[in-house]
Amino acid sequence: MENLIKLVEDLKIAVDEKKGDNVPNLLDSVLTQIESNDIGGKDLPELVGQLANLLEWDNVGVLVKTAAVVAALAKTESGRTACCCSRVTSPLLRLMMSHSDIQLLVQVCRALGNICYENTDGNKLVVEGDGLAAVLRVLQRAVSLSEAPHSTQLRSCAAGCLLNLLMGQDYLYPKALELDIMELLYSVLELGVTKEGEEAAVHTLVILGLLTDAAPGTLTLSEKLCNVTVKTLGASTSGELSELCVELLHTQAENESVRLHLAKAGLCELLVELLEKHRPLVEDDETRNLLKMACDLIIIILNGDESMNLLYGDGKGKVFQGMVSWLTSTDDDLQITGVLAMGNFARTDRHCLQMVERGVSKKLLSLLAKNNTCAADIRLQHALLSALRNLVIPTQNKGIMLAEGLLDAVLPMVSVPTFPVVFKLLGTIRMVIDGQEGAAVSVGRNADLISRLVEWCTTEDHPGVQGEANRLLAWLIKNSRDREVMGVMVQCKAVPRLVAMVTAEHAVMQTEALLALSLLTAMRMSDAEPALVAADVGSQIVTLVSSNSIEREVFQNVLALVGTMSTSGEMRSHLHDTGVAKALTAVVISNDSYADVRDQVARLSSMIDSG
Repeated sequence: MENLIKLVEDLKIAVDEKKGDNVPNLLDSVLTQIESNDIGGKDLPELVGQLANLLEWDNVGVLVKTAAVVAALAKTESGRTACCCSRVTSPLLRLMMSHSDIQLLVQVCRALGNICYENTDGNKLVVEGDGLAAVLRVLQRAVSLSEAPHSTQLRSCAAGCLLNLLMGQDYLYPKALELDIMELLYSVLELGVTKEGEEAAVHTLVILGLLTDAAPGTLTLSEKLCNVTVKTLGASTSGELSELCVELLHTQAENESVRLHLAKAGLCELLVELLEKHRPLVEDDETRNLLKMACDLIIIILNGDESMNLLYGDGKGKVFQGMVSWLTSTDDDLQITGVLAMGNFARTDRHCLQMVERGVSKKLLSLLAKNNTCAADIRLQHALLSALRNLVIPTQNKGIMLAEGLLDAVLPMVSVPTFPVVFKLLGTIRMVIDGQEGAAVSVGRNADLISRLVEWCTTEDHPGVQGEANRLLAWLIKNSRDREVMGVMVQCKAVPRLVAMVTAEHAVMQTEALLALSLLTAMRMSDAEPALVAADVGSQIVTLVSSNSIEREVFQNVLALVGTMSTSGEMRSHLHDTGVAKALTAVVISNDSYADVRDQVARLSSMIDSG
């Protein structure tokens, strides 16, 4: 510190006496002292004052060294505070705007960037001096002089200065966009990534992240910015740079147009290649998180219809084939990503048919058979069931996948307590039994399963499970049309659940419940009667038909159910006591669109009233 005090005194004398020959050496010595000591104390203002004087000199060599000293000084908090004054920032900004010497611009950018670092007062001084436009011009100059000596260093320093100026200053973003910052940032990345140029690329990607995060959904990456970011990721040898690329694209890929840009730019192919290449090196949480983010990015892109179709490539796409190979990966994250990808690719009937034909369903079922207990990874179970549910939607696939052992693989999962998995499980079973009488009979006769479904019909913990459980009961009855299945339904107390479903919020569920009850009463009336009366089916029907929003198809299904129940004396008495005949009559009298069923309603009413 004593050396610095002496140097400051000598520097003051040299400046006062304008002894230019001594100044460069003194500045070099000051710089060495600053870089090797934590500077502070009463000598700082004196030093800053002399530096401010030197910034007014015409000697470029002196200006370069002076700016370098300011940059070093502003690296420390005390030095930054001391330099945060217009006596320092104003001449630095004038130099930035008026000089073309690259070495000088490098040091000026460093100095102003360090003054602005986490320093609102410093930012304000620079902005008030039109510093934003000035820094952008310097960065543009660095781009245009890409072949000149030290231009790479200038790009890095100008981009770093711009980053520090913008960081946490959201109010500057609209002005920066007005000054065409996005085009400039594209130009920086377009120059490519060399070891020397990585720093500029890092700063650029952080700035892009700031700008796009500040206005989610309104500012998205253009096609060429998507392309150049993918290109940067492919060329990067830096973990930090690669992570920034993935983070930026991960955030942006939620936008449908960006997804398609990235799919066309070959991002997913690149990620598959990089993940397979570097997976053996993943040994800590940080790199594992990056791997997971990259995997997630692939799935986000596949969420888009156009991008998914592009990457499927009629079953020949590299990404599709890569994801199929991941189904047998020993890495859990890659394997789950492969399964999730299959679910995304299986979003069209054509894809589903091709995938089953090519053995994808067999691979998924084989994997599920090894992971269908409570001990298995929930993420994997959920992904597998999602994919299988999609694959089994086309009619042609149902019989094939049943023959491949789908029910044997999924039914043990009834014991899994996790509701998101149960939701997917019930949906998968419901899809596969549609139109498959044998499968519906097999499942419907499983009393343990039906009892579980009845429990889930009333769960408040997951509305989706509640809805799927109710619908599956109805679908089992509709698709099996089996007397033994009906008996199991009555025995396991499914009737009250179906009665409650009559007044469900959605018309499709109302229709399903009414059809199921019609079939049940047609085949097991005497067994079902006590449960129907106890569940007050008549009142449920009255509530449903009294609704102003009842659809015609639903009303016709009500008439069919009432007609079936009216064949029983006990049920006629119940329907009479609950006012069903009056409610039906009121509907057809008050609505001319039901004129064609008035006679049918009159006959039903007469039958009910006859007891």
